[in-house]
Amino acid sequence: MQDNEQRESAPLSAPQRIAANRAAIFDALRADGVARAVASYTGSGDNGGPEGVQYELPDGRTLEPIPEVLQYRETCEWSGGTWQMTVTLKDWPLDDAITDVAMELVDEHFGGWENGDGASGEVVFDTADGSVVIEHRAYFTDSDYQEVRL
Repeated sequence: MQDNEQRESAPLSAPQRIAANRAAIFDALRADGVARAVASYTGSGDNGGPEGVQYELPDGRTLEPIPEVLQYRETCEWSGGTWQMTVTLKDWPLDDAITDVAMELVDEHFGGWENGDGASGEVVFDTADGSVVIEHRAYFTDSDYQEVRL
């Protein structure tokens, strides 16, 4: 990873940051001929996270080496009695960029997914139409109470 870090003076909103990162991811995927990238996640018992990224290329080849992509990253630090947010623009491996955007979207749409019985799913980045689809499976314990008095 080259050191190409820039600090942003005016923080981007979360939707602006996600949109910019998503556009850069799709540019990188298309440049390498990737048809789809699929980020998997799983979790339960109040713990969970990403499981990895798979790339689908039309000719069946493997994406090697993994390219880097310029991404906005938001960090928060406690300083002077308050939280300070910083947004940096830096080159990151494509796997990490996809994972970060995928998990941010999962948390936005299915907050708390990892709690209790948990959930799993895939976040699919499709270069044909530029779509991102979250395929989410929530897990739960079911019970069926029955009583028979005789």
